[in-house]
Amino acid sequence: MIKDTNLLIPGLLDKFVVVNGTVPSTVTQIEFGMKCCIFEEPDRLKNITEQYLHLGGHHYHSWKYFPRLRSKLIRFLKVPTTNFPDLPKSEPGNYISCIHIRRTDFNGTGFHMAGNDFILNSIKYVEREEKGRIADLNVTTVFFGDDLEFMEALVNETRRWEDENLRTVSFISKNTPPDDILYARYHCDAVLITSPHSTFGWWMGFLSKGNMVYYNDIKFTDDQSMVAGNFEPDDYFPPHWKPIRYGDVNNLTVVESLK
Repeated sequence: MIKDTNLLIPGLLDKFVVVNGTVPSTVTQIEFGMKCCIFEEPDRLKNITEQYLHLGGHHYHSWKYFPRLRSKLIRFLKVPTTNFPDLPKSEPGNYISCIHIRRTDFNGTGFHMAGNDFILNSIKYVEREEKGRIADLNVTTVFFGDDLEFMEALVNETRRWEDENLRTVSFISKNTPPDDILYARYHCDAVLITSPHSTFGWWMGFLSKGNMVYYNDIKFTDDQSMVAGNFEPDDYFPPHWKPIRYGDVNNLTVVESLK
């Protein structure tokens, strides 16, 4: 984790002292941020007078911990060593819609994995929304994920769409995860997160060029973290990101959720 972070975001770890070893018994242990995706107010630590604290939580994955640091974090990202020759580029006249899919390691964990119907209908929804927002838009789709066979099937489906206005040219990224983040930084005009609990998809969206992010509304999925009380959507997803879902149980039309 530390090696990958230093590779992708050089200089960020220089802002921290990293101690690799057992926490000394003299250090005060504090339960803070014990649930991955629920914000806990740091101000409650102000009245603790000990010199060193060991916070027992993990991830601290909430935009509320760094609400104004997006631009600064982006500046820490390394300069790509490739120009991504196998993928399309975001440029005037070519709008890149990036679709993140996470499946293999979520299988059997209770984390929601979006099916192909939802993903395909969501791609159409995002394209319609963006074409309604920006005139004369030519959209190209790039898939990112951990299930190549699944993504190849999706690409084949997009080629068979009957609506000429939505028939998109599609690509599949076969780059490393760090390079996927860098590609998103420079070329993803919109990002669709299909598995709402995916932290990698979250960072792709957060650091993306366009900062225009759509996500599968976890409240309308079977994700067990909601049932267990380990996930608060308003803490996890920035407020300008757009949650989407099926219209209802018997309606496969994708719509924006009301917050």
